Amino acid sequence: MAIRDDTQYGVTPNGFVRMRLPEIRKNLFDRLDAKLGVSVSRKPNSVIGVLVGLIAEESDRQWELAEYDYYARSPVSADEGSIDNTIIYSGVMRKQAESTYLYLICYGVNNMVLPSNCQVKGTDDEKYNIVSTSTISLNNAVNVSLRIENVKAGELYSFLLNSSVRASYVAQRGDVATTIYARLITQIADSDWNGSVDNNGNLVLSQKDRRYGGRVVPTENMEVVEVGSPVIFVAENTGPLDPEIGSITEINTIYDGWTRCSNETTAYVGRDNETVTELRQRYAAAVYAKSVSMKESIKAGLMELQGVDNVTIYENRSDVTVDGLKPHSFLAIVHGGDDMEIAQAILNKAPIGIDTNGDIELEVKDSEGTAEKVRFSRPVEVPIWVKVIIHEYKEETLPGDLVNTVKKIVVDTGKKLNMGVDVISQRFVGPIYSEVNGISYLDISISKDGSNYVDKSIPIDRGEVATFSTERVTVAMEI
Repeated sequence: MAIRDDTQYGVTPNGFVRMRLPEIRKNLFDRLDAKLGVSVSRKPNSVIGVLVGLIAEESDRQWELAEYDYYARSPVSADEGSIDNTIIYSGVMRKQAESTYLYLICYGVNNMVLPSNCQVKGTDDEKYNIVSTSTISLNNAVNVSLRIENVKAGELYSFLLNSSVRASYVAQRGDVATTIYARLITQIADSDWNGSVDNNGNLVLSQKDRRYGGRVVPTENMEVVEVGSPVIFVAENTGPLDPEIGSITEINTIYDGWTRCSNETTAYVGRDNETVTELRQRYAAAVYAKSVSMKESIKAGLMELQGVDNVTIYENRSDVTVDGLKPHSFLAIVHGGDDMEIAQAILNKAPIGIDTNGDIELEVKDSEGTAEKVRFSRPVEVPIWVKVIIHEYKEETLPGDLVNTVKKIVVDTGKKLNMGVDVISQRFVGPIYSEVNGISYLDISISKDGSNYVDKSIPIDRGEVATFSTERVTVAMEI
């Protein structure tokens, strides 16, 4: 490039300094004068002026390219076209669009095999496909309907739930099926299962956790009428699709033995392609994802899971119990995501010999197939109501979709708050002003119950996370 030894252009301690076109032209003329020993014409329409102009334009393009290349090598300044190539050197990749997946309860006869082409449809016409061939089975059940055809006095009626809860009753003379059902239901009252009698006179056993099936073993004299097993289905389309509970009930691929289906738990919502802004915000933590045995690596590994949007790690390095944490242990509090995936990620990232804490305990397998118990916790969700009063600035124009725009800004801003971070009403002012024209000033108040509003802050304790929804945001105008 056209550059003198005494100029401060290119890569400098203060960053990249680009030589602009007028400076390039002057630099070329000065050097030409020095080489020839005479002053040449600098008029743009002279022969030398035209030649220098052409060379300067080419040099300007090279400087522009060099400047772009310099900034493209930093995740902070790289643009849409270059950031993916830049971050890959540190082992970080942009999150691609993901499809929503969910546990669909499939009801049917025991041992009914659901092939790999099974498909269902929701009330919004979105289609969901089964992830892999699955089986409706008593070994993976959250719902079982049992029936006693003929009660025989002196006969034992019993079932075993999850290898730990047993209910049994010996029929007495004069007993009917509903009498036996009532006796059995009483015995599981304090377990993870509920019992009831349906309109057809069947005993229905329902596990409270509707995502991970349990094992049900009834005696032979109790007929298995129907079994409901959780099966993973994934949406055909990518994006943040969040179906309402109970909205997926239509079976597109009919098979004898598969009678009905229903989504009875919240879905793991998908996402669109990660934007450059989102990637930059995640990058600082994501560089730890390839490491192990570090607090930051555990957090980064958990944040990579679908549906996880907030993670806090507390650790105790001492030899005594501190704040309820065992010696030499840590506690992961995770908001969002699938329980089993979270437990597996913790096991994969945790240091060897370091114990885990938490309210949830799951058993997962390590790289050698050995079952290990992993504990973690979920944060307490604190719903936040936000009330925004907008005072109009007459010299600018308010957007037509003002209410929904402001609601979305409030929710997006609130979701960026980390676990244990207080909600401060004034934090919403900047994002609203930066994206919405026509505002003179704002009155913003917040509440934990939708009745008592404050205009300052709401404390969020350790182990708590503030949650936001457009249904809990009200926007009004004061003319």
